[in-house]
Amino acid sequence: MSLGRHIRIERSLSPVQHYVRNAVTGDLFLVTIHPDQRACYSRGEHDLAWCPFLRKDPEEVFICTIYETRPQICQDFRCRTMVIYDQGGREVGHISGKTSLSTMDPTLAVLWQDLAGITKKDDSSWIETVRSSLRHHGYIIEPLT
Repeated sequence: MSLGRHIRIERSLSPVQHYVRNAVTGDLFLVTIHPDQRACYSRGEHDLAWCPFLRKDPEEVFICTIYETRPQICQDFRCRTMVIYDQGGREVGHISGKTSLSTMDPTLAVLWQDLAGITKKDDSSWIETVRSSLRHHGYIIEPLT
């Protein structure tokens, strides 16, 4: 899921400052490209479905170039592709993107490392492989995409 279709540059004051319209609420915000991200922002095109301020850094990691001045809709957005629950139904972790795990559960963290080493992240059966393996260890996976 992306906010790209909801965030549009309405007017540019300079190459680093832009008025942005939230298409959901109609609100207008002034955003500024962070000084550390200006080269990355100006270097490349972005996919039209993405937010106009989302870029890939040299290591191919997605970054928000306006993170410090991002609109409220972006602050509220939870980028998750999977939620992982324990047997009691308590959330113990979530996945952002394809492979970024956030968890405080040490067992889940170790299992995830093992899975990352044996699965192909671009494989269409990846989610089923992960689900099956985690289910075997008592976890429940809910894909959100």
